Amino acid sequence: MNNSNKTFIAFLAGAAAGVAIGMLLAPESGDITRDKLSRQADLLLGDLEDQWEVGFQKIKELTDSALAEAERLKEEGERAVKERA
Repeated sequence: MNNSNKTFIAFLAGAAAGVAIGMLLAPESGDITRDKLSRQADLLLGDLEDQWEVGFQKIKELTDSALAEAERLKEEGERAVKERA
């Protein structure tokens, strides 16, 4: 996980904590506060799911690229061996 992903996750965690504390200290009824917390949690979960998908896609792209490069190097090595034989 690169630094920008770590920073984004830390930001989301901080935002979630801030929202939760703000809601708990707000002068509203428990039902309203719980409803707001639930909606915020759903939004944050959606953001985390999006980041997970982006990260997973990056890993897949890097894996595919590494496999293609490994295959290219293998073929290059096989050609070099045949040329020397």
